[in-house]
Amino acid sequence: MQEDKKPPREALNIRIDEKPATEIDRIAKLRGRSASEVARALLEYGAEVERRLEAQRLMQHYGDEYGSDVAGRVEVKAEFAPYTSKEAIEMREDLETRGELPTHPRWDDLIP
Repeated sequence: MQEDKKPPREALNIRIDEKPATEIDRIAKLRGRSASEVARALLEYGAEVERRLEAQRLMQHYGDEYGSDVAGRVEVKAEFAPYTSKEAIEMREDLETRGELPTHPRWDDLIP
């Protein structure tokens, strides 16, 4: 039986506290982007963190010392990693109409 797929959500209205709203505005100003674009990127980062935590839990051996009731914290480590040549080639193919990409793609090459 084929499942009915829901279309992608076009808009999501959320209420956020003053502190994260101020941080989103600060980042948006710093990057020259809209607050909405920054909020979307931050939500994607958060979703990636959740996916990785879930993968970590799923990969644990059933006898691991940490049960689901053990208190702890999430450590997020971020670092810059330039795109590989393969990734740059794939992006270039996707962005053919924009001309040549530099040795290391710039954000402006990737974000319309």
